[in-house]
Amino acid sequence: MRLRKKPPVEVRGFLDEGTEVIGDLRFSDVLHLHGHIKGRVISEGELIVGEKGIIEGDVEVGILTLGGMLIGNIIAKKKAHFLSTARIRGDVATPILRVDEGAVWEGSITTAPQTQERTSDRMAHAAGEVEAFR
Repeated sequence: MRLRKKPPVEVRGFLDEGTEVIGDLRFSDVLHLHGHIKGRVISEGELIVGEKGIIEGDVEVGILTLGGMLIGNIIAKKKAHFLSTARIRGDVATPILRVDEGAVWEGSITTAPQTQERTSDRMAHAAGEVEAFR
């Protein structure tokens, strides 16, 4: 039996430093962010936020790798990884969470599987709390 290699995931988007998006952002596959987003980020794919990347809004993705700043709530359906340079203010719902030493995070974590509706309701409530925190 031969093992098949998985084809590499294709990066479909790259928002570099100096780029600012105001409004909701949807993407497929993989997005690298080094710019600034003010709004929700929604995808079944993978979001990779570099050290200088900033998100002000809720994030709902398949996989999240965060090295920058995120002010908002997170749903990572498969897993989330907070790098040592990550700064997070918000609640996180994910089945798998990895937090590197040095990451700063204010919020709560839910790792138990939940229905999408319950998670979204909780995050809508928490979004008001994050807005008041700013």
